[in-house]
Amino acid sequence: MISNRLPNDFDPHEPELPHPEFQLLVSSLLDESISDQDFERLQTKLQQSASARDAYRNLVELHLALHETLSEPVVSIASDRQAWPQVVTQRRVFVPLLLASCALSIAVACFFFLPMKESPIAWTGSEVDSALELRAGDRVVASANHSNKITFRNGVKVSLSQGADLEILGDKKVRLHKGQVYVDVGEQGKGFTVLTDAANIVDLGTVFGVGANSPDETEVLVFDGVVDVATNSQKKLPRKVLVSGQAERYDKSGTGERIPTVWSSSLSSEWSTAPDGRNSSVASITDNVLGSSNAKFYMVVSGGFCEDALVYVDRKYEWNGLDKTGIPKELIGADYIRTFNDDKHCKDIDITLTLSREADVYILVDQRYLIPDWLSENFVDTGWKLGIDLGLSHRAGEVKAPPVESDVERFLGRGPGNSVDVPVNVWKLKHSSGQQVHLGPNGEKSHQFDNAIQGAGSMYGIVILPKDRTSD
Repeated sequence: MISNRLPNDFDPHEPELPHPEFQLLVSSLLDESISDQDFERLQTKLQQSASARDAYRNLVELHLALHETLSEPVVSIASDRQAWPQVVTQRRVFVPLLLASCALSIAVACFFFLPMKESPIAWTGSEVDSALELRAGDRVVASANHSNKITFRNGVKVSLSQGADLEILGDKKVRLHKGQVYVDVGEQGKGFTVLTDAANIVDLGTVFGVGANSPDETEVLVFDGVVDVATNSQKKLPRKVLVSGQAERYDKSGTGERIPTVWSSSLSSEWSTAPDGRNSSVASITDNVLGSSNAKFYMVVSGGFCEDALVYVDRKYEWNGLDKTGIPKELIGADYIRTFNDDKHCKDIDITLTLSREADVYILVDQRYLIPDWLSENFVDTGWKLGIDLGLSHRAGEVKAPPVESDVERFLGRGPGNSVDVPVNVWKLKHSSGQQVHLGPNGEKSHQFDNAIQGAGSMYGIVILPKDRTSD
């Protein structure tokens, strides 16, 4: 819920005003005049800076508070009763004109703001292959016998889990009554909003997921980009900004709780916060990183380890073989965990991996780090190698990676041996001592980092190969 408190300019405890350029970006977003270029700049600032996200929340709350305050009636009824007859007389003269004007205004408003029956908002399935047209007020309940994907006229794509109940409210607004959705907003759908009983989720240029498994609870996951979350609690709680690789569960009180583990298949649109039915070798994965701003999740991808598989939840980097021989064949099709690359410099991290069945565990380590004690004591170097392809997007013909120490724009290549930037070594757990495996931080940086740019390095990856995989 948004606070109606207006800021006190003389309060010494008020937060410091954000940079004027940032204020202009947020203002243009709120009045819907922001350009695509400025939108990308704002999104980048929100992703990279926690202080920017705090400033964004403050500016949005101020905007809403001013809007509500200035929307209050400011004209009172005249106290001089002698003036009333004149007002009534004038009103009688202009009643027909006023009624005609109102009728015209209503007609214009209906024309511009209400969806026309001839103009569908969205379609289920393919638009050209006997697709079902959807308009405001339509509800879609996903089943195994019908298409579970909705394509909006503005390019937004919504995938529904089986049993999900979604109501179309407009070309940029839906209400999720039940179940889970995966939303890919695209370039034309910025500002797309998903409403639930517990929260309102507003896109800021995003791929995200929303789960409404009960009226009192909503789950929000960000796969790429930024979302703004406002809970529907009776308490006046601040808005929350979630970025790539973060997920929270909101209850009826409006407070958020971190979701540490998310399960998925090789299709990213299929996700769950519970392992049931996914035949996963991982029961859970958690860590000891605390703090109110920590909302990151680990993604368990069942059977998804392969060429060009995503490495992290907070980056678009990909796994690839170092050369044309590719990823070691023993690891293809294994379960793996997309970790959080920003943890690469966290020196006290303790990750607890809980297995659901007997399995071999592999750690894929950036070879520029020295080997930490926890790894050498419990794992053995297999001699296998593969690599990480760094970049934000694919580029056709991308084959050769720039030198690791060069600070240049990097693009993703496709397939083994193409544009691989960071070689990694594969270590295997010596023996399983139970269901839980404890993993520590990266080792110290070796001399290979001497010429590297600031912040260089990669968090390790985790691959799990069930011992009974061949019999599955």
